[in-house]
Amino acid sequence: MEEKQYVIQYEDVDLSFDKMILTGINLTIEKGEFVYLIGKTGSGKSSLLRSIYADIPIEAGAARVCGFDLNKIKRSQIPMLRRKLGIVFQDFQLLKDRSVFDNLAFVLRATGMKDKQAMRERILQALDDVGLLQKA
Repeated sequence: MEEKQYVIQYEDVDLSFDKMILTGINLTIEKGEFVYLIGKTGSGKSSLLRSIYADIPIEAGAARVCGFDLNKIKRSQIPMLRRKLGIVFQDFQLLKDRSVFDNLAFVLRATGMKDKQAMRERILQALDDVGLLQKA
């Protein structure tokens, strides 16, 4: 049996930024997974993402992202961590000369995906997952 490769592993993580933001976060994301983070305004989505790319420190618990221990990461290592992540923010500006499908394909190609059929399937599934298949 092949061992799972986790890109993100949070175990009982607490985040605070002037005040406690999120507590008891348990999250694992495997290599190759697409994950959508949705929720109401003020629910901690941005704070969780900021912790993943080491912009907010881990207050308690264990956190590993792309092989980096966020509890011990050095400031000089943060750019290397961020180069390994693919986060698309809600205010992300799409490339205006491309369709939604082509914008997503651009991201997948930039992260190393080469199989065009697998790319097509992944994009269509992602758009279907968020109710935007008709916008492909």
